[in-house]
Amino acid sequence: MHTLKTLLGVIVLAGLAGCQDLTVENQNVPDRERATKQPVSAESFVASSFRTFWPVAGHDDYPSWAVSTIAREITSGFADFGQLELSAEPRTAWNNSPSNARAAVSQTPWYGLYRTISAVNDALIAIDSGLVIGDANRTARTRAVGKFIQGASHGYLALYFDSVVVVDEKLALDTLTTPRFQAYPAVATEAIKQLDSAIAIATRSNFTLPSDSWLFQAMTSQQFARLANSYAARIIAYKARTRTERNTADWAEVIRRVDAGIQQDFAPAGQPDVLWDDWKRLIARVRTGPPSDFGRPSYWVLGPADSTNRFVNYVNTPVQNRVAFQIITKDRRIHPAGAPAQPGRYVGYNASNIFQVARGSYRFSHYYYHRFGTGTSWQEGPLVSMTVAEMDLLKAEALIRLNRAAEAVPLINKTRVANGQLAPVTVNGPPDEPGCVPRKQSGACGSLWDALRYEKNLEGMGVSGVIAFFDARGWQTLPENSLEQLPVPGRELETLRRPTYSYGGPGGSSSAPAPNGEQCPVTLPRCP
Repeated sequence: MHTLKTLLGVIVLAGLAGCQDLTVENQNVPDRERATKQPVSAESFVASSFRTFWPVAGHDDYPSWAVSTIAREITSGFADFGQLELSAEPRTAWNNSPSNARAAVSQTPWYGLYRTISAVNDALIAIDSGLVIGDANRTARTRAVGKFIQGASHGYLALYFDSVVVVDEKLALDTLTTPRFQAYPAVATEAIKQLDSAIAIATRSNFTLPSDSWLFQAMTSQQFARLANSYAARIIAYKARTRTERNTADWAEVIRRVDAGIQQDFAPAGQPDVLWDDWKRLIARVRTGPPSDFGRPSYWVLGPADSTNRFVNYVNTPVQNRVAFQIITKDRRIHPAGAPAQPGRYVGYNASNIFQVARGSYRFSHYYYHRFGTGTSWQEGPLVSMTVAEMDLLKAEALIRLNRAAEAVPLINKTRVANGQLAPVTVNGPPDEPGCVPRKQSGACGSLWDALRYEKNLEGMGVSGVIAFFDARGWQTLPENSLEQLPVPGRELETLRRPTYSYGGPGGSSSAPAPNGEQCPVTLPRCP
């Protein structure tokens, strides 16, 4: 006889709380103790864990499509993946009922991340109990990657949800009667500690990771430690739900983590039916009709580059009357010089409107995406997941916030000049001349802060489906009354016999204020 000990989401914790006397006997299904007595089995728990972490960290459809459209990074008129109801304007509260047909928006990341944590915890428990996997170096590799996945998974739970149960290898599930939920800031702190444990193990070790499994990118233990630092930088910066929280993040620590972080893009090698990026597939999908036939780049990302007044007029038009338009810009990521109908480096122009008018013309976009995800690249890699550009721009944001704007300038100019072929910015912002990129919503030439946000939005598009949402809530650019975080899934609350609650909508909790992204965090030229 044995009790069910493996955590497959906090729903199992609820089962332990509500059904203490329930026992199950099935000798055909090995329990954790028997499975992890075998070194190869314990190692495989960790070696395969990235495959379950990957989809819910911005590389599959839930929650990427919902939160990307909430942030107005991508626009779509389809009902799939919860995007239609959550991106509707005006915003309404999220329906957190377990009977909601789109409940997977919250359930998929919740249970996916806990399933991942459960797998690595089983291996870590075995190692802590004395299990040696081959040799000391191989054991260290398993433990380091296990702590990394544990920390990254808890980190993403903290980024998504208001409160979370921290479940590590030290938690005695057999004695747990009531799940202890912690607010997201405390969970983020625990996630950083777990990542730091992975970093410490890797720093004193000398292992390698292969290119075709584990994290699906070849790296040394030292390169692995850098990747863990970059994930820590993400958690520290992105956990903020509001402008005030983002202002008070530990930006000096963000700089330290970025400096100790990746030196090349983290781009796992895709393998059909093993590791793929459905977010990239759908954002760039071309079937028999127009390109990007599922979702399209939003004017809120591309529009600040427009040198005409079309975006200014778009912003000032009532939501339900907004219509798609063609952009004319100096940014070569959008179109070549003098050829606005030709494809730029990242996006291209297509005159068709692929969404139903009844669902709102404000959803329309004439632009398709082709930087990543075309053809079979979404499953054959490299699947870009974290870029040096993202880290550079996080550091630039930190420098601006710490009143070191001059140091941020070259970091912003890296992609701006090389990829956009735009004139460099200075502390004063972009050159104030015809064709200024980016422009403010008033039509005036933008500030350095505007340039940073524009650059990060454009460079991040198509990399991860969730980062734009994390940025938008911290920059206060979410549409008014958007939800700023996800509640504990209704299914979980129902199992725990707790009241169902939700966020967003007029007068709701954790509901975004009116957007005001152009307000700078420090005094800068051209800032309100």
